[in-house]
Amino acid sequence: MSTKVNFQSVLKWSDDECREYLEKMRWPDGPHCPRCNTNHPYIITRKAETKNKIKSVYKCRNCNRQYTSTVGTIFEDSHIPLSKWFAAIFLMCASKKGISAHQIHRQLDITYKSAWFMCHRIREAMRDKNAFSPLTGTIEADETYIGGKTRGHWTLKERMNDEVQMGLRPKFRHPRMDKEVVFGILERGGRVRTKHIKEMNSATAKQILNENIDLEKSRLITDAHKGYKQIKHYLPHDVIKHEEAYVRGDIHTQGIENYWSLLKRGLYGVFHHVDAKYLSNYLNEFEYRFNRRKISDEERFEALMSQTQGRLHWFCKSVPA
Repeated sequence: MSTKVNFQSVLKWSDDECREYLEKMRWPDGPHCPRCNTNHPYIITRKAETKNKIKSVYKCRNCNRQYTSTVGTIFEDSHIPLSKWFAAIFLMCASKKGISAHQIHRQLDITYKSAWFMCHRIREAMRDKNAFSPLTGTIEADETYIGGKTRGHWTLKERMNDEVQMGLRPKFRHPRMDKEVVFGILERGGRVRTKHIKEMNSATAKQILNENIDLEKSRLITDAHKGYKQIKHYLPHDVIKHEEAYVRGDIHTQGIENYWSLLKRGLYGVFHHVDAKYLSNYLNEFEYRFNRRKISDEERFEALMSQTQGRLHWFCKSVPA
């Protein structure tokens, strides 16, 4: 099998070549049992042809369980050829603003339902595996609001009209109240982490910062949102007031705001609509590509192929209360 990995090559690989590559990425030191982690398994080879196209399987010496390289990964129990799985992964890793399930459905000649579920399995593999590694240095924090405009909004002037006060018109409702809130922290020149939250307030900000930042080796920069007022008591904190200026020396939040623009161009321009219960999955995808923006598409693909362990049984996640 050729070691060159690109979109055209993976489409030409046979199923056996794909399995060989997956084994190399998953088990660089040789196959291990997914159940008990025992190495040096037996190899069982089928002599007669059956409906199962896999010619050989591994059998664990300890628990006697049979397995292949796809067991315990996002590929398990899938009837889609591995070459199409690999092509979908390559497309999602190489597309800066993402690629829709409809586009994968058309390009790879699979059903839309299969493409949609395939994309969510891949997003599960893109989940940050270094979530316990804290961010350090100069950190930018900001929140953004995801969602379309809701009809029936009234301006502040209209709210003061006699008709509103008499109950003949609906009361003023801020457009952001109908959107989903995403909180993000960016390590300048490094990684970004985002989280779908219910409401932006000081308690939520403190919890996320404590979980993701090394408080002793970090300095935080935010805008003048009231949710950041208590941060100065446990972390060096600089504030940039956007009413006065957007940049003051090295005090700015341009980095995280640039990331928000990239995220929204993808969500609105490529996916058009994202349900709130799946928003966290899409955040995983954009984080994965951004945090590996300094490497090539091929290296990004190989990095993801080495962390495909884990099954996605149910990916409908509700917003924490």
